Amino acid sequence: MTAASEPSPELLDHPNSSSLLGRTNLLRLETAELLSESTLHIHPPVFASSASSSTSLAIGEERAHYEARWSPLVRKYLHQLNDIILASLGEGTTRLSPDICAVEGGYRIPLQSDKFQKHVHGLAHSEHRWEFPAPKNLALHPVGSFAHLGNAGLTNRHANGNNVPVLDVAVLISEEGFLGGKDYLNGRYFDKRNILAVYIAKQLSQKKHRSTIGSVHLTNLFGDSRKVALLLTPPSDIEDRTKKMDKKRKKNNEEQTKNSKVRFRIRLIFGMQQGISTRKHHGHEHIHSDDDDDDDEEESKWNCWIPRTRLFPDRSNNRSGKQHTDSFSADGSTPHYTNSIAEDLHFVSTSRLITSTLVSLTGGSTSVASNINPISSSFHETLILLKVWALQRGLLRGHDSFTTTTLAVILVYLYRTKSIGKRMGSMQAFTAFMKFWSEADWLGEDSLTSDTCVGTPTIKRAEMVLQRKVLKKAAFVIPDEGRNESQTIDHCEQARLYLKDVRESKNCTGTDRATSKTLLYSYKLHYTSSSSTFTVCNSHHDSPILLDPTMTINYFARLSPSFVRESRAEAYAALKYIHGNEHEEVGGGAFRKLFLETNRFWTRYDAYMRVPMGCVPKLAILGGKKKKGDVSSNSFRVWGKDVDDLGYNESVCRGVVEVLSLALGDRVCAVRALTCGNGDIQTSSSVQSTDDIATKCLADSDQCLAVPIRGKSTNHVHVAEVLIRTPEPPVLSLNQQDQCLVIALRINPNASRRVVDRGPPAEDIEGSTAFVTLWGEKFAQLRRFQDGAIVQAVVWTATPCDATRPDNMRFSGDDRSIGGIVEKVAQHILKLHFAEQTAKLVAFELRNMVSFIDGVSTEKTSPMSDSLSLHKNVMSAFDTLSDFLRRNTATTVNNSLGKGKKVSKLGLPLSIDEVEPLSPCLRYASLFPPVPHPFLGGVDLGDKRQVSGVVDGEPILIQIRFEGSSRWPTSLNAMGAAKCAMLIQLAEGIQKMKDERTASGNDDIDAFDGPMDATPNHLTLGYRGYSWRIIVRADQELRMLKSLKNPTDEAKKLQRSLVNRHVRGSMHHSLIHAVHTQHPSASAVVRLVSRWIASHMLSDVIPHEAIELMVAKIYTDSTDTTDSKLHAVIAPPSTVMSGFLKFLQLLSNHDWAGEPLIVDPQCHITPHDRSLIYSQFNAIRGPDRSKGPPMYIISPADYDGVEEMTGSKVVGIEESTSHAVAASNRVWAPTITAIHPERVVLTRASALAKRAHNHLLSCVMRGGSTNNDWTGAFQENSASLTSYSALLRVDSSFITDEGCSSTDSDCAIISTAKSSGQGTQVRSPFERSIQKRYDGPKELRKKHYKNLLLEKDTLHEWHPVKSLVSTLRRKYHQYAVFFYNEYCPDIIAVLWRPASFVPQPFSAVVSEFQQPVVTSSWKEDTLVVTNTDDLLCEIGFSLKDIITNIKILDDKKPNNIAVKRHKHSHKREETD
Repeated sequence: MTAASEPSPELLDHPNSSSLLGRTNLLRLETAELLSESTLHIHPPVFASSASSSTSLAIGEERAHYEARWSPLVRKYLHQLNDIILASLGEGTTRLSPDICAVEGGYRIPLQSDKFQKHVHGLAHSEHRWEFPAPKNLALHPVGSFAHLGNAGLTNRHANGNNVPVLDVAVLISEEGFLGGKDYLNGRYFDKRNILAVYIAKQLSQKKHRSTIGSVHLTNLFGDSRKVALLLTPPSDIEDRTKKMDKKRKKNNEEQTKNSKVRFRIRLIFGMQQGISTRKHHGHEHIHSDDDDDDDEEESKWNCWIPRTRLFPDRSNNRSGKQHTDSFSADGSTPHYTNSIAEDLHFVSTSRLITSTLVSLTGGSTSVASNINPISSSFHETLILLKVWALQRGLLRGHDSFTTTTLAVILVYLYRTKSIGKRMGSMQAFTAFMKFWSEADWLGEDSLTSDTCVGTPTIKRAEMVLQRKVLKKAAFVIPDEGRNESQTIDHCEQARLYLKDVRESKNCTGTDRATSKTLLYSYKLHYTSSSSTFTVCNSHHDSPILLDPTMTINYFARLSPSFVRESRAEAYAALKYIHGNEHEEVGGGAFRKLFLETNRFWTRYDAYMRVPMGCVPKLAILGGKKKKGDVSSNSFRVWGKDVDDLGYNESVCRGVVEVLSLALGDRVCAVRALTCGNGDIQTSSSVQSTDDIATKCLADSDQCLAVPIRGKSTNHVHVAEVLIRTPEPPVLSLNQQDQCLVIALRINPNASRRVVDRGPPAEDIEGSTAFVTLWGEKFAQLRRFQDGAIVQAVVWTATPCDATRPDNMRFSGDDRSIGGIVEKVAQHILKLHFAEQTAKLVAFELRNMVSFIDGVSTEKTSPMSDSLSLHKNVMSAFDTLSDFLRRNTATTVNNSLGKGKKVSKLGLPLSIDEVEPLSPCLRYASLFPPVPHPFLGGVDLGDKRQVSGVVDGEPILIQIRFEGSSRWPTSLNAMGAAKCAMLIQLAEGIQKMKDERTASGNDDIDAFDGPMDATPNHLTLGYRGYSWRIIVRADQELRMLKSLKNPTDEAKKLQRSLVNRHVRGSMHHSLIHAVHTQHPSASAVVRLVSRWIASHMLSDVIPHEAIELMVAKIYTDSTDTTDSKLHAVIAPPSTVMSGFLKFLQLLSNHDWAGEPLIVDPQCHITPHDRSLIYSQFNAIRGPDRSKGPPMYIISPADYDGVEEMTGSKVVGIEESTSHAVAASNRVWAPTITAIHPERVVLTRASALAKRAHNHLLSCVMRGGSTNNDWTGAFQENSASLTSYSALLRVDSSFITDEGCSSTDSDCAIISTAKSSGQGTQVRSPFERSIQKRYDGPKELRKKHYKNLLLEKDTLHEWHPVKSLVSTLRRKYHQYAVFFYNEYCPDIIAVLWRPASFVPQPFSAVVSEFQQPVVTSSWKEDTLVVTNTDDLLCEIGFSLKDIITNIKILDDKKPNNIAVKRHKHSHKREETD
């Protein structure tokens, strides 16, 4: 490891330099430990340079002490592989043809050249048969991390995405006899190299080589469908055979060798060797070629089969046939196609470029002998850190993402340009990389805004935008050794040749290429398009630029704009983690966030959609003539022009992403397609070798599918006709018939509800045509707006759901819970341009989870289907009730009752200053919001003759605060009596006003109905159909308790209870209400989590307030990007689905024993307070981390003396001066989670959350948005139920809603015919549940007539099972933990506490539920143990009217245990 570098002067001058220095040193130590556990050394062998010689140099045959134990196996395996490949060529007599790749139904690989098409079409007549000789020479050369000096970037499986290390070896093909003419045109080179790859794969998979080579699979190279690579898996017994190489195996050996672990895999990458001799012409096949644009020229330095000028980015090397002339530009450049050819020329040179940089840094040698010594430098360490960072985010090994080589060449550029110094440590170099990648304007978009070129016609505007992007776009060239970047460009032979070619083309053809004055500018121009901004464009070839010193290869050509934007945002977030901020947790956490936390594709975004590839328009459709009015015939097509350049697969992928980005605009922050490298990193890859691995497809956590060369499987067969092929997504499914492109969206909640998309002015004909092309003629219409503008526009109106389309259900709250109208816009665009043939709509995954919290939106919406309307109705009633209480308690002086006597209409001596909400339904957080009850002043919802006589739910809790007065009593007992008297007087005053309605005037007194129940603690009454529970907050009581010098335990308990209920309860409501108002989907997530908690029978053991705080943590703990143009990668969720998954992830992954959860949405907690929280947390937890509250959640109200922050009503003004002094010594401790949940409950909840998260994630990855597989996360399975000790079955008459059952819940969206016979009615589980709660228990329903006044006495709260469970917990808490589902309490589960069944000494005082211990060896003070039979008998007898059955699953009988122990001891005696 490199030596620790000195702290920077800026760090030492920082005001918090000590804490920052400590965090930096901790980060350095943590990364050093990671590097020591990740590094892998395997020195490559050296192969013979002569193809005629089959011997290899035995350099490094013995294992060095720092190498992997199995490294000699790698070298031996490669020697054998080299010999077999060289022997398979047949001394140059082998002939190759596309028939080598033929299988039943098509071809193994996607051949697509013009010569292949002629070959296929001419087979019937034996014409145009395409054959060519195999190469005479092949050379194996290690490349990538395997070839770098010291194996820079090579890591073991644990730091490799849990994948077996794959070692890259290039198979360098000699061009002599193999390539000639113009094989660089029209895909001919790629078809030749791929046919050769299949031929070699067949040779290696022959039976005689299987024991040596193992299995052979075909795979795409870095996700590029143009290139085929071979993935070789060594035989499973390679280690055993190595150990026994001198021994002969017995023929009849009964014991077969066990399968050993696969230590490594070899990937063969096919490339080209450079020529040896200088030649004037490039082969002889061009003499009879009918291709134009001949580039034959005399060259003295460039000894290669492709002319040097053909590597210019403005050249067109791939041209479609005549069938494409109507669709594609004949003279369009193909920079990506050309760069893909250049990659095969630079495998070895790129490895040498990296190795030479390493040599210059370490002072070593590039010879093989130098590999004998371990080399460690900051370059090695930084590359490993970058690799781990990228793997954790799914940014490595995808079809348009980083590779280890691209990360290495970026480091080469930074070292050679002195952006990273030789003495910098690995973390400093890592930081420099993040700064470079995040700040460079790779796409030229940073300076563009929505106002750019406003008022300019669309065509001209596109040109201006393109010019500005090219001007601002960053492009870099890796300097040569001893030169800077500009000197390298000046001395580059390719750049000089380009300038010469520009001058000659201008003189010969008269064309003006002056716009591309330099080669670097030409790269910028041809790797840039205007498709990612304001105009409709059918070519999406934007890519960043980093060139090698010869300026012939762009290392970043594969990277798409979506990847660049996402990776830059991740790099910016990494800088934030490294530098820290004042609100992050003490102790840093930067290392965990950078290198340990996994945030791959499936957990990064808000919504996921699947585009079926079988419905995407084929090449024949794109290029053929279309009917008039069809979108495909319009010259303003939105995708498809870049097929020749990018390839059909990549063109579709980029087209979907860019067209969706253009249509959705600011409604989304990011659109990304699924790439390789985004599988489940926790799942191990195919580590164990099996007998049939050679005939099965391989798919590791990178999701890179490898197809076996053996076997008769017809999956993944490509048809011969290129024009009718179905495009393939970057991540292939095992089933070829079910290939889908997965698109992920990160939604912007602030703009997702925008319903109007305005087009250009009417006079802009080209712009209007492009706008109509994008949206379609039916949607884009000419409209006049209030500002007088007449423009083309699209208006997204609300559409009711169609009962016949289960994949298109619209919910009442989908604009808040499913990301506004983003889904509707995406469905329209994909249907119009990419999936026109499919009848199934593309929908968000897991969207039907919303049916648990909202009703279905229909033409005539039911009053019970919209949860938001129900919540707003409650809040409206609260506002009117608050106004009524404040207005009618305003006191006036009435001298007739006494001098200075104050009275009010309600008869209260003091006026009510404030009415504060405390109930969850007043902050949008109630799963089933209350519905107005007809007997409590509400309107009857429906035409029913019976109405429930109870309210199925808790009363709405509010508190009242009176004006300040000195007339409050000074005794605690008297204070309690005064509060009770206030409540009684309030009830009497309301009743008196009801009796005197004529005198009440406009007061809303008629809205009060039903009984009013006054208790010493609260008043319950009915108002506007809702049941309200009013409590009194007396600030004088809090002041009195605080002033006690020697308070008793009872006084302390009372003070703590009052502060938690009145002060912290009010502050918690304000905090959560603010979060739910700012983030519309947060309240929906809370409600869905409440359903999940209850479904797993965790009701009341996890406080509802704790759920709200955890959800608030998810929505407010995001990356700040206010000072950057980059979007936040850790943004608040915008859909219920993503928010719920993040909650499950937080509950299951948070280190509850080792770290507190600080929830501070509005940044009220200072850095000093955070350090206090951590220090106090560590003191409470203790060294074994087992003490204190298991769930340690801290909110801004969780400190002692919180009542001092509520104003002068609690603390006197003279005491406020000491507040600053007291603030430095605050004691922070959890209040909401101080008692619940217990440790056993938290452990169970975390395990259930992990299981539910994995299940839902697998549902998203499998697809099927309308399937109900996700409902398994909301149900208890048989294994979960058997983990309890006993189950108590509740009588069904006490169950109101069976649909919320934990074992058999109602999860379907049901369509039923209306009773009137007019259409169908669609109802969600939420709507059915809330209807059942409104109807109430059947036995307690009362008759109701409109014109007949009957008895209206109504129970304000009916929860018999909840009261029962509370009683059980209070009486038997020391014996067991009780679980139940509050929404459907059909089962009460009992879990015995292990500590209650430990033998104890006998005492007559506590002899209840005890029995003697039956054992042969009594110990002192262990005579009795808990008797479960007595416990269950008493529980069953006391609950005989409610419980119908008791099922015992774990019978704690000590005699059984004693017998088992006795048997075991007897066996031990016999063995002795």
